[in-house]
Amino acid sequence: MFKSIKINNLRVITELEIDNFGQINVLVGHNSCGKTTLLEGLFFLIGATNPKLPVNANIFRELHYLSNQLWLTYFHNLEPNIPVEIVGKLSDTGESQSLVINPLMKESDASQAPATASLTHTYVNGLELTYESSKEPGEKKVSTIVLEKDRLITAGTEDRPVRGIFVNPYTIADWANRFDAIQNQPDGITKLVSLLHEIEPSLSDLRLNKDGVLLAKRGAGRLIPATLLGGGIVKFLSVGLAMLDSRDGIVLIDEIENGLDYKAQDKLWEAILSWARELNVQVFATTHSRECIRAFNACAESTLFESEVKLYRIERKDEKFRAVDYTKNMLAESLESDWEVR
Repeated sequence: MFKSIKINNLRVITELEIDNFGQINVLVGHNSCGKTTLLEGLFFLIGATNPKLPVNANIFRELHYLSNQLWLTYFHNLEPNIPVEIVGKLSDTGESQSLVINPLMKESDASQAPATASLTHTYVNGLELTYESSKEPGEKKVSTIVLEKDRLITAGTEDRPVRGIFVNPYTIADWANRFDAIQNQPDGITKLVSLLHEIEPSLSDLRLNKDGVLLAKRGAGRLIPATLLGGGIVKFLSVGLAMLDSRDGIVLIDEIENGLDYKAQDKLWEAILSWARELNVQVFATTHSRECIRAFNACAESTLFESEVKLYRIERKDEKFRAVDYTKNMLAESLESDWEVR
């Protein structure tokens, strides 16, 4: 689990450092303060030797197309001359990990340049990721990803033992793989169905068909695609599948309140808190919703707050960022007085 993170020059963030993470971490703040970018920084560091993760992060932001222009979006103010740097420290071992992301430059094809052009120019056609760990001082692991003729080409990719899953309002593509993994766990499907009962009491069955589509059944009715049961079911399924498939790993949840009725948020937080302990999963979640913050506050026991459970407000003033660490009392007083904690 991460104890701290420091991010420089990633997307909107110029510099942001947070220390003393808990097992459950809620991130709040105004739009464009860097909450989602912080999740992405953690996501990149967890899988630092997988150069496809930045591309996946753009897909999570609904940028599904491939273009060399998109490489610039990872750098603050679209300026690739300043590299992205992400540094994290683990709480259990004290290990320090760092990831530096640099642009890969390519010279334009002079034969395709306008006849009037006298000089060639360079452009960004990929990324280079350099990972280092204090466990292996002096050893750098370098991976790359480039776009050539509308095809992504990677090199230096390595698997890492820590599993990290990014969940956002639109992420359902990995449901099949996650469902397949948890159906081999003791009571995995039972736990998932039990969670879904909180918002769909008539749910009686979940199955994966031969095409990899997750199906659900109400009562004695017919099996239908689970996505047709509504946004609440989709959110509960996305979070539940991620948690149950992330033992000893990390789950990152963007806009956790999205698609949920406020009455269901208590149940989701109760499940997250319970499963995090049981499965040894560290959770980072963002929210804009005051009701979601209230639900989190109600579910987080006072004895856990400030150690296992944390809430940070990300603040931005011009190009400067900071994280305010809320105590249980600070959060309760803010909610009671209707002070803007979001």
